[in-house]
Amino acid sequence: MKKILILEDNPAMLAHMTALVGELDVKSTVFSYDNVKDAYQCAMEYEIDLFLIDIILDRSCPGDSSGLKFMDNIRKVGHYGLTPVIFVTSLQDEKLYTYEKLHCYSFIEKPFDPGRFKKLVGECLSVPDRRKKGKTIYLRKEGIIFAVEREDIVYAECVNHRMNIYTKNKDMLSVSYLTLKGFLEQLDSSDMIQCSRNRIVNKVFVHNVDITNRIIQLKDGLGKVEIGEKYKKDVQDAFQ
Repeated sequence: MKKILILEDNPAMLAHMTALVGELDVKSTVFSYDNVKDAYQCAMEYEIDLFLIDIILDRSCPGDSSGLKFMDNIRKVGHYGLTPVIFVTSLQDEKLYTYEKLHCYSFIEKPFDPGRFKKLVGECLSVPDRRKKGKTIYLRKEGIIFAVEREDIVYAECVNHRMNIYTKNKDMLSVSYLTLKGFLEQLDSSDMIQCSRNRIVNKVFVHNVDITNRIIQLKDGLGKVEIGEKYKKDVQDAFQ
């Protein structure tokens, strides 16, 4: 699932770009913002695959270039060093800076052609998943914070309003405040797939998938997990 962040102060343009991205044949989540503060918070919480940034975010301020400053700060965050960015703006004299200093993938001047916009976005989203290994997940249990490496999680299941998390070391951590949807968002990894209404599994630890009998056999004696009836096609597609 690709994650796209759009930063644009004009509500109509923001809605237009969001709609155009939705027309692409790519599974994606779009985060749309009209201010730098919320956009930056989103970028820190999730791993964004593409930034669509308007350079001028404050029309009342002559010479405003808030979008450039935002992207300059984003580039200072290690894993965003080369993340694709497309600037969408009416300015015509910022190309040199955006291309050379901020490693801009492309530059679209308003008003833009929807076809070209979708073509450029599609090109950026076709880049293979660059998810960094080693992300640490922090979980709270009875006032204590536990750190779990994302890549160590084999599967997790929600039972009786508790999230039970199983790791490759055959440990199990149970926390009461997590939902399956919230945990998936926190994991933020294409390797994590939902295989039933209350269960997710890490593809890395899958030995084989038996769609007929609705069973996922795990590697290294880590057991097996059941595939929900309504999730058979999703699981099958995930392993093709």
